Formats: sequence, C-alpha cells, structure tokens
Amino acid sequence: MPIYEFVCKPCDEVFEVLFRSAGERKKVICPRCGGDDVSKKLSLFGTRTAGEDGASRGSAGSGGCGSCTASSCAGCKP
Repeated sequence: MPIYEFVCKPCDEVFEVLFRSAGERKKVICPRCGGDDVSKKLSLFGTRTAGEDGASRGSAGSGGCGSCTASSCAGCKP
C-alpha cells in the first residue's frame, strides 16, 4: 500500500494519504482546512545496504553517511 505525501496550497499543511494500491484514485482533502487544492510532493526515501566489510552504508553516496566519499564514518568523524 503506497503512502503519498501532499501539501495543501492554501494553508501549506503537509500530510500523508494511504492508498490501497498504486492505481487507486481518490479525492485528497486537506485535514487542516478541508480544501482540495493539494499537490503531491516528491518524497525521498533512503535504503541501507551492507558493504563488503559488513558495515551498513547509506545509498545516497559511497560514504557511510551519504554526504561524503569516505568508506566509513571514521573517515569524517573524530
């Protein structure tokens, strides 16, 4: 079941809506103001994979935290 994130244009409320399937169509209503002028946000997600040394690394980059290129967090954290 996919969860989509929306933002209400009139009141800037950010909220999530659960759909039973990716193809389901339903009218999305803002829980704060009840308006229907909403747009789907681009939601980003992260995954973790085990590296060759068994340590987990983020998927955003080759480094441990995803924001650097060190092979482990020991390379960028004291």
